[in-house]
Amino acid sequence: MTARCRRALACGFLLAALPLGVCGQETTPDRVPNPAAAPGGTPGKPLHAEAPPTTIGVLFSRDLPPYREAVEGFKARLGPDGAYTFVELIVTESEVGQLMDRVKAAQPALILTLGTEASKVAAMRAADTPIVFAMVANPVDSGVLPQRAYPGQMVAGVTTDVSPAEQFRTLRQAVPDARRVAVIYCPQYTEATVTAADASAKTMGMELIRFPVEPYRVDLAIDRLENAKVDALWTLTDPGVMVPAAAKRILTSALKAKTPVVGFSPAMVQAGALLGLGIDAKAIGRQAGNIAVAILGGEKRPADFHLVYPDETSVHVNLTVAARIGLALPKEFVAKAKTVHGQ
Repeated sequence: MTARCRRALACGFLLAALPLGVCGQETTPDRVPNPAAAPGGTPGKPLHAEAPPTTIGVLFSRDLPPYREAVEGFKARLGPDGAYTFVELIVTESEVGQLMDRVKAAQPALILTLGTEASKVAAMRAADTPIVFAMVANPVDSGVLPQRAYPGQMVAGVTTDVSPAEQFRTLRQAVPDARRVAVIYCPQYTEATVTAADASAKTMGMELIRFPVEPYRVDLAIDRLENAKVDALWTLTDPGVMVPAAAKRILTSALKAKTPVVGFSPAMVQAGALLGLGIDAKAIGRQAGNIAVAILGGEKRPADFHLVYPDETSVHVNLTVAARIGLALPKEFVAKAKTVHGQ
């Protein structure tokens, strides 16, 4: 899934159901109503009112299959049907002001947002309601999350970005001698993400060599990279860098220089990266559901979660690229890959 598609997500909200009713007989210390006299009553057991369903809003940036899968996982984690009602709205289908009026009218206990646009709209216009996002790339750099959690924060969620630490561990498994890892990035879009990755690399004895660029102007960085003597190139979902033409140029240059590339998606591995990690949208939805359950139950606050990385990932490798750059990948590494190109 491309970065543009990831940013294009859609969400909706669910309207609260009415209470199902209560026993109409008055109870006093001297008088207990006869359960058998009420419809559906069971002798010896008093009737209780059923709790009304909890309303949850689901706001989509756009109606895309990966986001529907995430919602499916979210709902499965929340529990049995009937405990919750959902109202789904799509950002692109309504003027934002009218959309948020409908959200507020539903009085949701929590809002699930899918994608960057929907998440930013909810964070700005429903700041008094807990918001759990899913399927958002670079949530700090995109403005969905603050860089650091703070008391009273109402937004938390699961990004589509695989944690830099996991990506660097995977690179080390494939290329044990990798130490100097380059990254071409646009500070306007991914400064916070790259800074966090830099810290992760240092803990693993790696050095992240940064090549900052202006949006869509990668040629100079590619020329500098060819003379930088790096062991690998790490990529990320940077909208100022990973447009199709620039991504192709980066992959072609790395192949020529025999530099292993860590792709940010399985599609990039197919296009020419040596390896990459994939995500599961439904699993991300389940993680978002875990966050929602804890918040709704009063066990935790959004600030306790802040930014959560996917916990279910898959390895993808390209043996054709490995052969072209003269690299023999460990057999045990290839064996655990979900997808192997050129086998």
